[in-house]
Amino acid sequence: MSYTASALSMMLLGFKKPIIITGSQLPLLMPRSDARQNLIDSVTCATSMFTPPHISLQEVAVCFGGKLMRGNRCQKVNSSSYAAFDSPTYSCLAQLGVDVDWNESALLRDKGVYRPRFKLNPNVIRIPIVPGSDPRKAYGDLAARGVRGVVLETFGVGNMPDTREAGWLPWLRSQRKKGLHIYLSSQCRAGTLNPELYHSGSVALALGVEAGPQMTPETACVKMMLCIEYPDIPLGVSLAGEM
Repeated sequence: MSYTASALSMMLLGFKKPIIITGSQLPLLMPRSDARQNLIDSVTCATSMFTPPHISLQEVAVCFGGKLMRGNRCQKVNSSSYAAFDSPTYSCLAQLGVDVDWNESALLRDKGVYRPRFKLNPNVIRIPIVPGSDPRKAYGDLAARGVRGVVLETFGVGNMPDTREAGWLPWLRSQRKKGLHIYLSSQCRAGTLNPELYHSGSVALALGVEAGPQMTPETACVKMMLCIEYPDIPLGVSLAGEM
């Protein structure tokens, strides 16, 4: 759901209508299913313009477990709780209990024109950095196998092993020379990216690896798929409030 919401938020840029995705932890026919409440909450938020306080929702959102979250900021954090999704890097758009408490300052206000883009290049993968793992052995020549982009999940603010024996910087150098797009993400759920604070991060940036403001890994993957298909879209610039 996080991938779908992230994709819709950027593919339908400037649509300015409420698009709300929901689901359930238990199927609708089961006695304790959360599907009915999630659906009612979603319809309530989607039609909020027609009832007081007349809130105009103009973005893609996920409504789940009593929370309305920006679609490209949410992640699934629990496989068995009704509160399965969370928004670790951005405030919820609304909390749904007896009343609907809107966080109006968090709502997206896009002043651009509607410009849909429906193509994604699916040849993008996520790679978490694991200590002791040599990417030359673990992943090899990705560019030669048709991979176009990598979301590299680094430590902390953008650090990685920087010795020649570890292999990460030589591997990045060889793959960048072959045209592989690489975006630095973090294995942390929240916080900022500052890879220039470390030698390995500085070298990676010098090699042409991109590292903009922190995005969720799901959003980073989808955005790279879009940017590869449409080279005029900058990866490091916020399009739909994802950064």
